[in-house]
Amino acid sequence: MEFYFQEELMNDISNDDHFKDVVKIKKGSVLFHEGENSTYLYVIAKGKIQLIKEDDNGVHPLAVIGEKNFIGELSMFSDEKRYASAIALEETEVYMIKKSDIRKVLKECPEWVTNIMVTLTDRLRDVDELMREHRVVPSDMEDQFNLNSSQQKEMKEALKEYRSRRGI
Repeated sequence: MEFYFQEELMNDISNDDHFKDVVKIKKGSVLFHEGENSTYLYVIAKGKIQLIKEDDNGVHPLAVIGEKNFIGELSMFSDEKRYASAIALEETEVYMIKKSDIRKVLKECPEWVTNIMVTLTDRLRDVDELMREHRVVPSDMEDQFNLNSSQQKEMKEALKEYRSRRGI
């Protein structure tokens, strides 16, 4: 699904001196882990990221996010920990935007704009959780929510290695 602002967002970011560094992520690498502190919003310049939740029953896919989209927005307006983990499904390039930079820009907006953004983010988090609990999946996204045993194993291993490196 592509939104009208995605092309404009990519143009703005790629032309802004603050965002000249693109981080390259190898296939199967963890970008962030559920429960970690959130300090960045990520804009995907190239590739795909799988958002997942892990529990005792395995790895549960939430979404596949592709080029010109962003992830990490649910933690931008609060100090809550990461809601899910993110793993690169292929060689991926992302722009990293600091949460503090986003907040600086929002301070220039009227307070009511920030309040609306916070409310919308909270509502989105609630809807995400509700959809996950009830396994509501749009028909055009069903294949993203079915991981075979090999994919499950790869993602569990990636998360395990990431936790080991980070001491989580």
